[in-house]
Amino acid sequence: MTIIDYYYPMNAGSTPKLSGSPGISHGLIAHLMVVTHFVVKDTLDKLTASNRYPKLSMTYERYIPVLAERDISPGELAARVGSSKQACSKVIKELEKLGLVERRQNPEDGRSRLLSLSDKGWQLLQDGSRVTAEVQQGLAEQLGSERMDQMVRLLEQTCQGLGIELRSYPALERLSDGIGHGRPTRLNILLQALTTHLRQALLQEMISQGFEGLRTNVGQILGMISREPRRIQYIASVIGISKQAAAVMAIELETLGYLIREADANDKRQIVLRLSAQGERLVQESITQVRALEKKISRLLGEDAYGQLEAILADLYNQVAYQLDGASLPQTIKTMTDFLLKKLGVAGTRSLAQHLMTITRGYA
Repeated sequence: MTIIDYYYPMNAGSTPKLSGSPGISHGLIAHLMVVTHFVVKDTLDKLTASNRYPKLSMTYERYIPVLAERDISPGELAARVGSSKQACSKVIKELEKLGLVERRQNPEDGRSRLLSLSDKGWQLLQDGSRVTAEVQQGLAEQLGSERMDQMVRLLEQTCQGLGIELRSYPALERLSDGIGHGRPTRLNILLQALTTHLRQALLQEMISQGFEGLRTNVGQILGMISREPRRIQYIASVIGISKQAAAVMAIELETLGYLIREADANDKRQIVLRLSAQGERLVQESITQVRALEKKISRLLGEDAYGQLEAILADLYNQVAYQLDGASLPQTIKTMTDFLLKKLGVAGTRSLAQHLMTITRGYA
């Protein structure tokens, strides 16, 4: 169960509205989780756009670094990534089908086999490290070096205060040597660790409040329909999963009573999702718990440091949120087009368009 997803994606300055509730502003946790999601999704999108890899699931990001450390059994892999054996088995099959993982004889037990990254898997890890560093370098350029270092320092302090174990991935760090001098790798580890911890904390709190059947990944769907009904296809594209996977999650949530599936009034072939009354109660309680967690982090860091981290993450959020919201893209393009036509004129705008086509060739 995540809470990010109750707020995102949104344009800067917008405020979500729930039935019978006042608008609820964004906060540090929502911004943190959106930025974390953006780094992973943008990395995978760029890898796919390179034509070297097929469509990659965001789920793989949790598995590949673990597999890079050493050969490992399926059961141990499931425990390391915090997944059920059934879900882990499904991902392993996908990775094998893509040629990213191989099975090798267990030298200590001839009756069993261990999972190992293939040569193609190692290449993906190397390419992913490079692209992640590029994505995070882009964020650093927007923030400035001083504020980026400040964010890393405050994230480390937050993780330490919350007792979060920062796992070491030596293989990933070795691959990142010379790419951003280790800072991008460290930032990614911090973002992922803190986001995972907060998701788990929120999940456990919701379960203790009597909300049954929740898993860490279902909050994304609930969050995206907290303001208005959404089509399954749109939800899948933003989250970064297949339409089929989103449909399965939607059926699960409907069975649990948290949402309602219905035909789109504008296109009966499409299914839209909206919150049920129970789903709205879940969202409201989740927001309450998010605020409690933010107060806890504020006490750990101190009011001034918390405000600094909140401001940095808010700036990053404002830079990336619109890129995750496909619905806002047409309006963004129109706004920029109107501005460029006014600023450059028709000839200048055409020249810019040709230049953009040239420099982005091969990225899409």
